[in-house]
Amino acid sequence: MNRILVALLAALLVPGAAFAQAWPSKPIRMIVPYGPGGSTDLTGRVIGEKLQQALGVSIVVENRAGASGQIGAAEAAKAAPDGYTLLVGAPQIVVLNPLFFKDMRYDAVNGFSPISIAILSPNYIMVHPETPVHSIRDLIGWAKANPGKVFFASSGFGSTGHLTGLLLNKLGGIDMAHIGYKGSAGAVTEVIAGRVPVLVDQPVPGIAQVRAGKLRAIGVGTTTRVPALPEVPTVMEQGVADFESATWFGFFAPRGTPQPILDRLTLEVQKAMKLADVQSKFVPSGYVPVGLSQAESAARIEADRKKWTALAVEAGVKPQ
Repeated sequence: MNRILVALLAALLVPGAAFAQAWPSKPIRMIVPYGPGGSTDLTGRVIGEKLQQALGVSIVVENRAGASGQIGAAEAAKAAPDGYTLLVGAPQIVVLNPLFFKDMRYDAVNGFSPISIAILSPNYIMVHPETPVHSIRDLIGWAKANPGKVFFASSGFGSTGHLTGLLLNKLGGIDMAHIGYKGSAGAVTEVIAGRVPVLVDQPVPGIAQVRAGKLRAIGVGTTTRVPALPEVPTVMEQGVADFESATWFGFFAPRGTPQPILDRLTLEVQKAMKLADVQSKFVPSGYVPVGLSQAESAARIEADRKKWTALAVEAGVKPQ
């Protein structure tokens, strides 16, 4: 009886294994659900080049921007699960969009299989240099002394910067008001100009402005300091317990993609993240290369989903 079971299982596994052995035999599409030049695009192009070398086929990066990443994500989700369409994703795609949008064009929870979260991108709290704020404690005190009058800028409604500001509100017992812009560039410009005092955003492009003295970084959301700005303390070490906030960028495949293909892609992404020339593209700009496994990536996504969903509900955020 056991021999029969083993034979049946082997017969079922052979087609998938044979398919994986034949893969890849043609170019692979890598969909970036945002425009060129951003962090998601950079992740796809830098690591896509290494995947191309490792797999021996062309990796064609396609930017499909629009609707907060939904256009590109929907296109990837409906693609055949054959290993020839990949998605470069971020928290907005698989975690945040359902919190802010009623009409979703794809299944954010069940539409994709994670390959690897490749890069962490810490969320920084930055201020205009002329504000009386040099630390997170200063900011909390200033906001408490001016309830409802301190504004923070982010790259947009529903961004991780937006939610990070709400997290600081909750854990710090303050009430900063949010102003969302269409991307980081607009938010950075407004804070440098002094029209908004606080910026909550990823390191690019803000980190260059910090180094130039046009912005002051007062806290980073990761649990440890970041090598690119080692002088900037974490928010947690400044007394705000349980504060952790970093966005990330990684690779996904349509749900149903054969496991051997997912395993090969994960292996190649992890190998790429250890290369010095890849790290040199990310570390100086404030990113943290990680190359998480499929299980680690899934756990991170689920943890983020629970944290940000609870925060959005508590803050009264409703899908629109």
